[in-house]
Amino acid sequence: MKTSRFFTRMNKETARRQWSDRFNNRALAGREPKRAKINALADGGVEILLYDEIGFWGITATEFVNQLNAIDAPSITVRINSPGGDVFDGIAIHAALIRHPATITIHIDGLAASAASFIALAGKTVVMSESALMMVHCAWGFAIGNKSDMLETATILEKIDGQLGDIYAKKSGKTPAECLTMMAGDGKNDGTWFTAEEAKEWGLVDEIASGDDGEDESEQAAMQLKVMAMKRRLALAAHDD
Repeated sequence: MKTSRFFTRMNKETARRQWSDRFNNRALAGREPKRAKINALADGGVEILLYDEIGFWGITATEFVNQLNAIDAPSITVRINSPGGDVFDGIAIHAALIRHPATITIHIDGLAASAASFIALAGKTVVMSESALMMVHCAWGFAIGNKSDMLETATILEKIDGQLGDIYAKKSGKTPAECLTMMAGDGKNDGTWFTAEEAKEWGLVDEIASGDDGEDESEQAAMQLKVMAMKRRLALAAHDD
């Protein structure tokens, strides 16, 4: 039997949990789907809060796109505070935002990591809070099977990296090759972290907002602690192996 799943590396612990629970079906029993919070704005526009993981353990592409397609407004502001998640859910959400007829503005309020980083690039205008962070990296996945299956998985991961590199290149004006190097990181760490200033310099965001325009510091700190906790659990699991 062969199977493959593809996730963002920031959510490796989430990926393991998802695969385990999907395999034994425990997580599916009685689980209500999560939905993004939607607020009406005074100017007639709509605000969507994407403040969760992307995929099965958070907000899926199915739920988000259903909510998005039900919106009939001239403008939509998507506020992001997410550690990322399932790469294909992220690609589907990015595509849905691109094709929506409303004018899309993205605000990165706290964290836009992994899949959330390229979802953020779907906006006509991308605004990043001055204290927020963005993280990009190469795709991560796992497979069950023989050596041919593993080689096939590596080929698919390479193709995913190419697609994501094109998304970053289209926004930033950099070449796809430059973006792939940025995704790979400096050799010591997987991927690259950006402050708001660095992201703007790289061409990934258009504007930097003052702290008053973003989420409060307690929410941002909570999300970053969540990412750190994932990495600690991953390190412990690797040590136990």
